[in-house]
Amino acid sequence: MIASPKKYEYLLFDIDNTIMDFTAGEKTALFLTMEEFGISLAQTDYQKYLAVNKAAWSRFEAGELDSIDVQRVRFEDFAAHLGRDVAQATDMNARYVENLGEQAILFDGAAELLERLSRRYQLAIATNGLSLVQRARLAKAGILPLFRGVFISQEMRVPKPDKAYFELIFAFFGDEAREKYLMIGDSLSADIQGGINAGIDTCWYRPAGEALPADIAPTYTIDGYAELLALLLPG
Repeated sequence: MIASPKKYEYLLFDIDNTIMDFTAGEKTALFLTMEEFGISLAQTDYQKYLAVNKAAWSRFEAGELDSIDVQRVRFEDFAAHLGRDVAQATDMNARYVENLGEQAILFDGAAELLERLSRRYQLAIATNGLSLVQRARLAKAGILPLFRGVFISQEMRVPKPDKAYFELIFAFFGDEAREKYLMIGDSLSADIQGGINAGIDTCWYRPAGEALPADIAPTYTIDGYAELLALLLPG
């Protein structure tokens, strides 16, 4: 059983694979985009894209690339893998971003979870990603009215897990009391490490079957929304 939480006031939610099924949306958008370019993808091609995209975003989290570089690098690498002219990378990325913005796939129970929590807490989105994609998906999902703030790394010009990212959120709410904030997300490197860097509590929404590494310690670990509700709305 998870112990009763502190008296939080602000819940910071990651989007991708926390409240929206980014994995499914990403795959749909990628295959659709490649079809538009006359490219038939094999499963091995899809896995290659996942690898180059993950590597690019890891460099973003480390401050080595900005969001523009991420888009360029991932599709240059992928175009090269496909044996296509890397000059197509910009057009591929542009169509992919548009297609991805249409993929607003909420996990079952996510809307109800957010609606219930919004009655007790001030909610905010805290996401790495592209403004065009994330805002389009949030609007299409119909959940924007539940959030007091939306913090997207591209707009803030600093990524999770950088402490400065969270400092901007504290400034927005006009409340520097770290004990009032809880960061909820699936990414250990961005969400959990970011919260730790900022001195706030964290809740790891654990991907199925993933073990917690020894070098990072979330305040809480949950495997589903029911556990989060029990934690934040006890009784």
